[in-house]
Amino acid sequence: MATGSTASSDTEGRDTPAADRADVTPLAADLRAEPRPVAGADSGAAAGAPTASSAAPIVDHDASRRAFFRQFGKQAVTAAGQVAGMANILNRTTSAAAANLLGLGEPVSTRPQRAGPWTGASGRAAGTPVTVRPAADDTYRSPYRLVGDELMLLDQRGIPGAIDEIVARRGSDVAYYLRLGACRGGPLMAQVAAYGLALTAGERATYPPRALEAELRRTSRALTAARPSSRLVGWAMERMQPLSSSLPDDATGASVAVALRTEADGIADHFQAGHAAIVDALVELLSDPPDRPLALLLHGDPGTLSGGLVGTAITALGRLHSEGRRLRVFVTETRPFMDGARLGGWELRQAGIDHKVIPDAAVAWLFEREAIDAVLIGAEWIAANGDTGAVVGSRAIAQQAAAVAERPPKVRPRVIVCGVIATIDPATPDGDAIPEELRPARDLLAYLGDVPIPTSDALVPASDVIPAGAISALVTERGALSPPSHEAIAALLGPVAVEPL
Repeated sequence: MATGSTASSDTEGRDTPAADRADVTPLAADLRAEPRPVAGADSGAAAGAPTASSAAPIVDHDASRRAFFRQFGKQAVTAAGQVAGMANILNRTTSAAAANLLGLGEPVSTRPQRAGPWTGASGRAAGTPVTVRPAADDTYRSPYRLVGDELMLLDQRGIPGAIDEIVARRGSDVAYYLRLGACRGGPLMAQVAAYGLALTAGERATYPPRALEAELRRTSRALTAARPSSRLVGWAMERMQPLSSSLPDDATGASVAVALRTEADGIADHFQAGHAAIVDALVELLSDPPDRPLALLLHGDPGTLSGGLVGTAITALGRLHSEGRRLRVFVTETRPFMDGARLGGWELRQAGIDHKVIPDAAVAWLFEREAIDAVLIGAEWIAANGDTGAVVGSRAIAQQAAAVAERPPKVRPRVIVCGVIATIDPATPDGDAIPEELRPARDLLAYLGDVPIPTSDALVPASDVIPAGAISALVTERGALSPPSHEAIAALLGPVAVEPL
């Protein structure tokens, strides 16, 4: 794979003191910097949390745009209930909590958790959450929501032990949280990155056009570089770019901010509709065996936490479960960040789906003893020939599935990859050209247990590449490609490489 971010030191991505960052370039500083406090900020805010800048006012966007997003959120409730089988979740929730779930109301609580950065049992260094709910309140919430000109992010580092939210008020805040791993999954990161860029435009609305354009370009680069192995973050920035570049001399910062915020709404809507279509296609693809429950293995967290308001594979399982289909679900731990055990398992529990978590190293053992019908994986980057970048460990599981001998009662598991068409990059010829990202050593050493393992360094790839030949089906909003060959992908894309829904 091509090289993207290759830093592997256990200090990468941590809450680095400002004095230690004095020698970094402006772009690097933007990536590394903690969300910055401002003198005179509300003394009740949690220390270390992002605060609004006093340099320029945040634009108060017009009422019609706010009404649009509120309606968009209401439609998400309907889509989630009808498409994803989440009606049961909403039925167990009060109407006020349901409104809060999708950002249609104010936060239930805004008390600070701690008076400063901290390191918990998980070893995570935190931008201190501004909204805290006890671990006993184990209830599904949207992975992000907008409250005025603040972006509230569900901090995935604490799940399931703590349901915390962190606040971003500008794009550099979002880049910082993406780098820390507070938000994971290409679709989710693309959405919050788009809103982060729009928030920067609002905060810098009083800048002259040339200065505003430079600030937006710098923020866009910082967001893209925060997670280089995600095709969708870069795609979102490319979609926002025409609105933030080559600004006319008479352009107002307020008009640019409104345009970017509207485009961010469109990007969120793109994923919501695309994922709903993927769920439909996936449900049709997953037929029931005649004499036993449908057996599935999930790798990673291809659900709402990584997808936004509507997920893909886990959302489809919620729908199957709500229809009374018999399921036998296994979830890999998905080391090192434990995406499967912590996040995927949490989502399945919220949907009421029984499941078993297995070690990543036990997948071959599972295939030898269980008739697994399909392996479900979310895509992060798809090359023109169908090679797919996905959460690390995906390649080994796909190859193990391909090696299973089909003899009763065993079947050869199908490897099904889910992702919107925007995940496909026609300019990436094959898997060797998919950017590589090495995560901080903290992701490995802190999540292996409560006590970090002492070591001098660690090598922690964020993703690996599944060869197209090992993929049984690629499910997009336009249906399933079986298999995802170069010719099939070219036909899928058509004359326009990637077009919005």
